[in-house]
Amino acid sequence: MSGRILGPVVLVLAILVVGCGSGPADSAALQDTRWVLVALGGEPPLVGAAPSAEFTADQISGSASCNTYFGTYTVGDGELSIGDVAHTEMWCAEPEGVMDQEQVFLMTLATVGGYRLADGELELLDGAGDVVLAFEPEAAGP
Repeated sequence: MSGRILGPVVLVLAILVVGCGSGPADSAALQDTRWVLVALGGEPPLVGAAPSAEFTADQISGSASCNTYFGTYTVGDGELSIGDVAHTEMWCAEPEGVMDQEQVFLMTLATVGGYRLADGELELLDGAGDVVLAFEPEAAGP
């Protein structure tokens, strides 16, 4: 009798363990939100030129300050890896420093190794676990 019960119990446990792995559920918290940068290396972005990020099933895209960017990402168990990022190549003169900010933002994306959601903010972390980019959800329009 115990052999007949043990088989289904093992099957249910195996399904639960596989269901707890990384995958779409891990990225769900990042999706359906347009994230606007509030800190780049601990400093606020230039007024009127804040980069943004939007996550879909396996793509990240947004504004880099002047240009738009897009790339791939993988996520699981608090780890986040952003693949090669491509971007448009327009030049913006205003506000002053926007192109420098954009370059730092894009280079910083390449260093991301993890993330955490804290108090409604999205923090992207480097390999050492330090916050390198902090975002908040875009405010809803009127």
